[in-house]
Amino acid sequence: MTNDDPYKLTLIVPTYVTSLLLLLSVGSATPISAENPDHVRRLQETKECATCDLSNANLSSTDLTQTTLTHADLSRANLTETNLSNANLRSADLIEAKLNQADLRESDLSQAFLSGADLSNADLRQANLKGANLAQAILTGANMTQTILSLADLREANLSQSILTLAELKGSDLRRANLSGSRLSGANLKAANLGNANLGGARLNGANLNGAYLRGADLSRAFLTNADLSEANLRDANLSGATLRDANLTGTVLCNTILPNNTVSNQDCDNQLN
Repeated sequence: MTNDDPYKLTLIVPTYVTSLLLLLSVGSATPISAENPDHVRRLQETKECATCDLSNANLSSTDLTQTTLTHADLSRANLTETNLSNANLRSADLIEAKLNQADLRESDLSQAFLSGADLSNADLRQANLKGANLAQAILTGANMTQTILSLADLREANLSQSILTLAELKGSDLRRANLSGSRLSGANLKAANLGNANLGGARLNGANLNGAYLRGADLSRAFLTNADLSEANLRDANLSGATLRDANLTGTVLCNTILPNNTVSNQDCDNQLN
């Protein structure tokens, strides 16, 4: 049969087109990794990878102690159970990264971007997160004893059952954050914004809440023995069942505030500035 045979052409053309379409479909379905393999190799070999592209990289259970990752892109990276103690992650991009059960003791995460990151049960003792963005981050059960979180953005973050004993949270933004059942004894929350935060059952014994904004906050069943609430704004807050033994309430704003005995105080409602 010659090449001019119309029957042969009807067989060849569809076969060619089908093969081409198959190749295109396979190519488009191939997953694309945003990580840079050379950067991953460099990190593993030298433990220095400042400004590297490690987005989406799988670095779970890796020993990255004392690594330098300043300004690195680790967004959506898997760092589950990774050892990052004493690591330098200043200004790193860790948005939506998986850091659950990671060891971040004494690491530098100042100015880092951690919004939406999973840090549940992570060890962050004595880490530096000053000015870090942790909005909507998951920090349930995390250990942040003596951790620096001053000026950090923790809006809508989940810190339930976390340990924040002696933590530095001065000026931090904790609006609508979930701190229920958390341990904040001795923590410094001076001038922190805790508007509409959930602090139900939290332990705040000896905590410094001087000048803190707690409007609409849930402090029911909270432990506030020896806490400093002077000049704090507790308008619309719920303190039902809370323990306020020896707490400093000098200048505290109370308006539509539910007190520990479930009565409502409106003593400062005439002050329209609060």
